[in-house]
Amino acid sequence: MEKFRAVMERLARGSSVLGWGMARGVATWLKAGEKVSDFVVRVLFLGFPVGIVWTFLAASRSFMWLFAIVWFIAAWRAGRPAQGEQGKDAPDLHPDDLVELLWELTGDRKGVHLSAVAAQLQKEIPGRQWSVPEVKALLKAAGVPTRHSVRVPGVGVAVGVHRKDIPGSPSPAPSGTPGSGVDPQVNAATATATTYRKEDIGGGAAVVLHPEDGPSRHTVVQPPKN
Repeated sequence: MEKFRAVMERLARGSSVLGWGMARGVATWLKAGEKVSDFVVRVLFLGFPVGIVWTFLAASRSFMWLFAIVWFIAAWRAGRPAQGEQGKDAPDLHPDDLVELLWELTGDRKGVHLSAVAAQLQKEIPGRQWSVPEVKALLKAAGVPTRHSVRVPGVGVAVGVHRKDIPGSPSPAPSGTPGSGVDPQVNAATATATTYRKEDIGGGAAVVLHPEDGPSRHTVVQPPKN
């Protein structure tokens, strides 16, 4: 629905541009006459081709469809936004956020296609239709080069960004990864193994020291009674 509305708005804008352009051109041409007779001649000269076209439109339906198609094509071209207006309403996207998005979409693959970036931007920034040329311009402004052929497994080859060309590096893995020596859910201060020391004091009795509870913490073990 959004695409259909965008097409209709562009056709309406182009038709308005064509209509006002033709009206201004005719008015300028009529004003160029120096005498009243020049004005009359120009009006008659203008009415002759208009009458012929109107006759063909009324007599032949195929000619009417041909005229409609030609008008739609001209309106579509005339309704194209200017280069400066295409990004006028586009929200600002910081280069760092763009780079982070590239790494997120790339993952462990060799790169990411611009079409995938456009689709993700469409999800994160709704209300705007992102195209591949707009994403390419956004990457160029951020200093990120693109390549014509980037292969993504399971997708194919298309214009994209290779992982070698993405600035920086992927976000670091969360702390507590294997090899750190400490379980991420366990406080490092409590990760030390508990040790006890037993000293015989004679007569079959012994003292068990608890160093983790302080030097004075101990337990006396009495020998079993017969």
